[in-house]
Amino acid sequence: MKVEMHTHTSETSPCAHICAQDVIKMYKEAGYDTVVITDHYSKWVFEKNGAKTPDEVTSHFLKGYKTALGCAETYDINVLLGCEVTLTESPNDYLLYGVNEEFFHKHPFLYNLSLEELSEICHNENILIVQAHPNRAYCEPVNPALLDGAEVFNGNPRHDSNNDKTYAWAYEHDLIMTSGSDFHEKEDLALGGIITEYDIKTENDLIQTLLSGDYSLITPVE
Repeated sequence: MKVEMHTHTSETSPCAHICAQDVIKMYKEAGYDTVVITDHYSKWVFEKNGAKTPDEVTSHFLKGYKTALGCAETYDINVLLGCEVTLTESPNDYLLYGVNEEFFHKHPFLYNLSLEELSEICHNENILIVQAHPNRAYCEPVNPALLDGAEVFNGNPRHDSNNDKTYAWAYEHDLIMTSGSDFHEKEDLALGGIITEYDIKTENDLIQTLLSGDYSLITPVE
């Protein structure tokens, strides 16, 4: 199976320019079997969209995912829920895998947590926390003990994510390695992900595959 691990939709993420239905259609045409919707979850996102209460924040965050999920059967593709959290304490980004809708209702305003608090919650609830593009210019690698993994290949063509540097760091600290397109625009299509023989149809399938290490990274180069 071919799985996109890092995808944004315009319904939720203000910096994304493609609606969820088109995202799913494009990935199906590109030969992917599963797409993980990892929309942005940050104070900026919700302030920009006027979401203030816990219900408003969660509803807005899930908008892109739910729209994509509604298209899954039409395009015969699996749609999973993920998240890219930016905490107020730093500009670093963290990808969460294994989350469900109830998680976001249970833990409103995730962005107000410290990394230590977020890590503890994730590990208590069997959610993997993966630092996204940790060596991009405005980011820095954090204490690996607080992480499960690192995005060692980020395909976004508008950023230099210093992927080689991240790979070396993740290898040194024995972290789970992921790859993702960081899809926001058409030019980002199919620039990352993983390939595995396992069927990945649920969030738990994804977690078990990442923990097993039985997959390869999609790392397209020119």
